[in-house]
Amino acid sequence: LAMFGAYTLQMPAFIQSSLQQRSDKLRTSGGTYAGLFFMGLVSALIVGACVSPVLIGALGAAIAAKDPVLGGGIMFALAHGQGAVLILAGIGAGWLLPRAGAWMDHVKHAFGVLLIAVAIYLLGYLPDVPVLYLWAALLIGTSIYLGVAVAAAKAKTGWRYAWKGVETLLLVWGILALLGAFNGNRDIFNPLPGYPPGSTMTAGSSDATRVPSLFQPVRTLAELDARLAEAKAAGRPVLLDYYATWCTDCLRMEKSTFLDPRVRETVGGRFVALQADVTDPNHPESKAIQRRYGVYGPPAMLFFGADGIERRELRTYGYKDREAFLQLLSKL
Repeated sequence: LAMFGAYTLQMPAFIQSSLQQRSDKLRTSGGTYAGLFFMGLVSALIVGACVSPVLIGALGAAIAAKDPVLGGGIMFALAHGQGAVLILAGIGAGWLLPRAGAWMDHVKHAFGVLLIAVAIYLLGYLPDVPVLYLWAALLIGTSIYLGVAVAAAKAKTGWRYAWKGVETLLLVWGILALLGAFNGNRDIFNPLPGYPPGSTMTAGSSDATRVPSLFQPVRTLAELDARLAEAKAAGRPVLLDYYATWCTDCLRMEKSTFLDPRVRETVGGRFVALQADVTDPNHPESKAIQRRYGVYGPPAMLFFGADGIERRELRTYGYKDREAFLQLLSKL
């Protein structure tokens, strides 16, 4: 909301004045080593919050490789890389950026829209939140702010015509999201799916060529136990998939991995594929199915041998593409 000017949070005037005076003194006197070191220290604190995920990933790779030289090299390169960007920004601030003006407000508004989009994306993990209504409000509101209601005939440049196309796209996308919300859908990238729950469609397919679901649904703990007992009696391994309609990785696997012909052939010919729907985490049966094997949330994949015993070392969470999924199946 602060990005849109609803309120302003800033340092008290006397602190701003003191910092400005010190900054002017450093600039006119050429600065001191202590002052420059302090400025770099403060800059590192500001930048550190944004760079910490990258740092964790890079150091994780060095730790996994057990290579202290690699770790030291990463830290050395990262420190110089951060400093180089700040130095270039300081040198070029006077001629790279235009003068302060209305464009700064537009930048703030753009970041405000992105922040709201991130918030809605995170709310999508809560099954009770109708996220498509929120996406529709954001997309339609953004298109109106950009001027979608202004006639294209008033556009005097080619860029303005192109911008009008973006505005129209956002408006149409928002309307589709609103229609999808009326139908209870949740996927902003597919607000009007062309298939009912329990079946999937391949790209370019018609209603007559719907692909049946790869899994047999299990809704209760008793039903799950019965299916596992049947598979054990038949001497077949079992694949148990934990699924939820609000789980983005579950939807991705439904539309990619589980539609792959090799995956469908392998699973259908050798395995008993079960799917536990835990969309409602507060439902007693959903809780019981998750607690039975200590699963904390979807997407989770559990594998049972022909003897009915789970292979805990193969248990996996998160999205798996075709190759990774087939590799897991081959291990079982």
